[in-house]
Amino acid sequence: MRCIALLMICAALGACSRPEPAKHLDLDLVRVPGNARMRTDTVGGGKFTDTATFVLVDAENISDTGAYITLGGSLTDASGAVTGALKPQSLWVPPKESRTFALVDAARQPRPDSTSAKIEVRGALIAEGPRARIENFQSFDDHGQIVVNASVVNPSDRIGRIIVIAAFHERDGRPITRPFSLVELKPKSRSTVQFVGPAGAVRGTIFVGEENY
Repeated sequence: MRCIALLMICAALGACSRPEPAKHLDLDLVRVPGNARMRTDTVGGGKFTDTATFVLVDAENISDTGAYITLGGSLTDASGAVTGALKPQSLWVPPKESRTFALVDAARQPRPDSTSAKIEVRGALIAEGPRARIENFQSFDDHGQIVVNASVVNPSDRIGRIIVIAAFHERDGRPITRPFSLVELKPKSRSTVQFVGPAGAVRGTIFVGEENY
């Protein structure tokens, strides 16, 4: 009888400890407009830089739930043949908002024969968003250049290393550039970041990318 009771307790504990299955948005709730921009330029930072072809592309979460959206795809030439795979990237996209992705050639190589890209929505995981927050966002015109700044807040009890991303778009809605900055913040602290847009930009945004604590 005692053995049966112990087995029942263990079974109950096992059931309680089972993680809930991951929840995902319907991929039809993620819109990728046909405004992607392909470029070949320096990617990475510091000693980890390469010259590679990449694609700047927006993804809009039209649902009422925030999710980590993953985009991937491939580069193609004029005939439609694949010239290189694009490394998938995941970003937190709040409900009814969009984010700009930078999909880099998976081999971090220039692809001079590429003329277009095929972008795919690979996933949309429903989960809590980044702990770091963007506050006090401002955007202004400085002699013809769009400047954006904001406070980056680390609300946690640990040191945070946070990638802060800016995205600049031109008048027709196409992304132009997507600079980023690695910000290290002490626990319960904040810092100000600022990005200057390129010629032709009419709007800019700032958002949180990857974070480590």
